[in-house]
Amino acid sequence: MMNRFEPEYYTSRLIVDLDRLVENYRKTLEAAGQELIPVVKGNAYGFGIREVTECLVKDCGAKIIAVSRLSEALEIEDICRPDADLLVLMPLREKQLEAAVANDFQFAICSEEDAELASEEAARQGKERVRVQIKIETGLNRFGVKPGKPLEKLLDKVKALGNLAITGVYTHFASSDEASGPEGNDFTREQFARFKDAVYQVKARGFSPQYIHCANTGGILWLKETREICTHARNISLIYGYSYMEGDWNPLGVKEVATLRCRITNLKTVEPGETVGYGRSFLAKRETKLALISFGYGDGYPRDLAVKKGGKVLVCGVKCPLVFMCMDTAMVDVTGVDCEVGDEVTIFGEDGRGNEISLMKETRYLMGETVCVLLTHITDRVARIYVKDGKEYIPSVVERCNG
Repeated sequence: MMNRFEPEYYTSRLIVDLDRLVENYRKTLEAAGQELIPVVKGNAYGFGIREVTECLVKDCGAKIIAVSRLSEALEIEDICRPDADLLVLMPLREKQLEAAVANDFQFAICSEEDAELASEEAARQGKERVRVQIKIETGLNRFGVKPGKPLEKLLDKVKALGNLAITGVYTHFASSDEASGPEGNDFTREQFARFKDAVYQVKARGFSPQYIHCANTGGILWLKETREICTHARNISLIYGYSYMEGDWNPLGVKEVATLRCRITNLKTVEPGETVGYGRSFLAKRETKLALISFGYGDGYPRDLAVKKGGKVLVCGVKCPLVFMCMDTAMVDVTGVDCEVGDEVTIFGEDGRGNEISLMKETRYLMGETVCVLLTHITDRVARIYVKDGKEYIPSVVERCNG
């Protein structure tokens, strides 16, 4: 059977180094001082949810995996069970709630209505209990229940319903990455103080949650007080090698796990005054050697980053500017570079020659966005290749199609 996922059938390749991921996981685990809850939402930030989850559970020893969507939990249930639990970080409704209860997934509640719906679904399915985690609102103001009277009412409701097991309590920091060292920032400390109040409130009502978590990247790196009450830290950025701290502060020395490459498909020279691309967007001011590469915004790369913000790629060890991008291809100024059709081009990551375009130190600043914005936009037109035990492999058709 022909494997449609063969890299040779694709014009670009995202290479995910699982060996490096395992190394980063161990560094993060040691720094956190408590068990980790890796988050693999958004197709594991574009890296491939099944392959990354399998590495986290089988090679790293993660005992619980978090996702954002019910569909994501269903996609990796066969990989996680029986070794790891699954947490959906959002409240659920209707068919999604039905599936979560049927599959014994943990999921978030943050209102009396959430609790009632979960309880009703458990009763409808004849379940003695359903496992839920309470999301606490401490300052991100996205969703959650505030400590004090709102939380007290929710706890009253849970007690009255009788078939909900509060297995976890968590919150999410809004700005813990706004720090370039262990001094941290005051707003995150304020959020943590509110979270502590909520945890004490839950425990005072007789609940003993197994999972108490709030620390993300910043929480792990500088807010050590979280260990006083938390049982777990929730993270994926450090595991992927991306420390979102100010000034590129990376005290753990985690390394980026991903490299994106394509190839030169054509070379040409344009004369001064000639233009290139739709809208004649690039004007040659000198004799210019251009390389056409097999990667465009249809593969998930922001066009503005290429055309307006000075994005560069690595060609034969040289950082060369992108001058134009369309859906399927881009043009690169390779004047003075000794390159040929078929040569490899590195969009980001390492080129295998000791050179690198760092997503953290270069690309994110040009974008003005976090790395995950770019990664989650990489489309299925880009082949995913994985490195394990020093060797590249691709998932089989069966693995990619989830059995």
